Amino acid sequence: MRAVPTMHELWRRTLLLVTTAVRISPGRSALAVVEQLSMALWLLDAVWLGVLVDGVVRHDAGHVWLGVLGLVAGVTLAELLEIVGATARLGLSEAVGFEFDRQIAALTSSLPGVEHLERADYLDQLQILRDDRGALGGAMNFLLNLGKNVAGSAVTLVTAAVVDPRLLLVALAALPALVGSRYRQRWNKAGEDDSAEPGRLARQLGELTTSGQGATELRVFGLGEEVRRRLRRATYAWRAPRQRAAVKATWLSLAESVFFLAAAGTVLVWMLADVLGGSLSPGRLATAVLLLEALQSAAVSLAWMSSRAADVLRAAGRFLWLRDYAERVRRVDYAGDAAAPTVLQEGIELDEVSFAYAGAERPSLRSVSVRLPAGAIVAVVGENGAGKSTLVKLITGMYRPTSGTIRIDGTDLRELDIEAWREQGSAAFQDYARFEFTVQHSVGIGRITAIDDADAVPAALEAAAAGDVPDALPHGLATQLGTSWDGGVDLSGGQWQKVALGRAMMRDRPLLMVFDEPTSALDAPTEHALFERYAAAARTGAARGAITLLITHRFSTVRAADLILALHAGRITEFGTHEQLMAARGGYAELYSLQAAGYR
Repeated sequence: MRAVPTMHELWRRTLLLVTTAVRISPGRSALAVVEQLSMALWLLDAVWLGVLVDGVVRHDAGHVWLGVLGLVAGVTLAELLEIVGATARLGLSEAVGFEFDRQIAALTSSLPGVEHLERADYLDQLQILRDDRGALGGAMNFLLNLGKNVAGSAVTLVTAAVVDPRLLLVALAALPALVGSRYRQRWNKAGEDDSAEPGRLARQLGELTTSGQGATELRVFGLGEEVRRRLRRATYAWRAPRQRAAVKATWLSLAESVFFLAAAGTVLVWMLADVLGGSLSPGRLATAVLLLEALQSAAVSLAWMSSRAADVLRAAGRFLWLRDYAERVRRVDYAGDAAAPTVLQEGIELDEVSFAYAGAERPSLRSVSVRLPAGAIVAVVGENGAGKSTLVKLITGMYRPTSGTIRIDGTDLRELDIEAWREQGSAAFQDYARFEFTVQHSVGIGRITAIDDADAVPAALEAAAAGDVPDALPHGLATQLGTSWDGGVDLSGGQWQKVALGRAMMRDRPLLMVFDEPTSALDAPTEHALFERYAAAARTGAARGAITLLITHRFSTVRAADLILALHAGRITEFGTHEQLMAARGGYAELYSLQAAGYR
């Protein structure tokens, strides 16, 4: 985000807030605008009081009654407008806040890729919006109050000039408060930016201490105090920048108030001297006293509201940053609309493909060029961090290459409709999700149209060699997963992984089947047996050109693959069949022999 937004950006942010409020609740928006008339009515009280005081001093009953009726009518109508307007604004804030929360969730979850979920700049913007959740919801409220204060200040100045021009000197004393609001805005923005990253850390540590995730390790290793210490430190680092900004703003406001009161006191003594000298009526002095209070209130409110409005507009800018980012990603990286193939003739080709994560010092993949033949079973092996999972996410379109091209039957993957391409595939990832639904639904969501299919889910579990999972549970497929739910049960790591494998097998006739470390929770012999089973099933899709892609760091499971790619430090160092690579006596053969020896 720009440090100082342009007028165009400010107008864009304001328009976003106003149009969203009007679109969500036009009736409440109209009532909130009508409420602004109450400010003018309150300011007229000073005039009616002056009329009343002069009527009393001059024994003029007409002026007395006029002043009384004006005060009563003005106060009554102003109170009525404020009650109606406040009720409308509260409802409007709730509705608009919910709408922005919905849009933020939709923006984050609907992007075709996942790279934004690993970018610090994107996550920082989300964290700041979470920290100030009411900013966007109450945006219309603050903007209306700002408009009300501006209008009220203008009416106050005009009234002050009419009553006694000397009151304008007091108005000039309010200028430092308006100038100071620029510093408050600067301090607030710096506080928000500095608190974003430690805020994310504090949130993560807080979830760690209050959820089942990691609970056993916290206790076994006695980490409770250490995690709490880190949480305290992160929380302080999260809140301290905003507190420092608030303290500086408080001292500045105090200095502004002292300056204003000194100026107001000087003018008031001057006017009192004129009253005593007979050149100024007591009514004018009474009106001036009220106007001095109104001027002070207007100055303080205007400074605070302008500062808060700047916070609101900054929040709107962060929201627009998220929206612009999403639109840019869709326009640049996921604009393809070509139909995905239903049969593969040539296969998948990577041409000088490189990829670097945001902020990374070196790429995870470097100049990878290889063709995955149609109908083939391809295994990718290598040590942890070699780039295997990155390769999978590029082929499935979760990431876009930093450079190079991925072609599906000769068509650039960027040109394909990414959702249509994903519908032609299925996957079991090492970072699989633990959906705490019933077993039926946790597996069935692999093909959402068959989520309640009583035959498809058991068949998918059988295909994943996971048919034993429901048999071990109290209610079979109807068993609720997750002990945090009433009647729910937990699964072992291997069982959760089998559920994920069953979910992957729900897609019928996929053109691309990906197994990314799909059996890391299982022992090597079991993994080997499962892969042999999957390889046999993959042969049935060879006629359609279906490709099965297995990612593993266990070399012993890949002998049946048609093509083996060995990755090291982001590069393909060897490729070929198992026999070819063993005959070459390179790194693959050495690691295969070492791992095989461990299972003898």
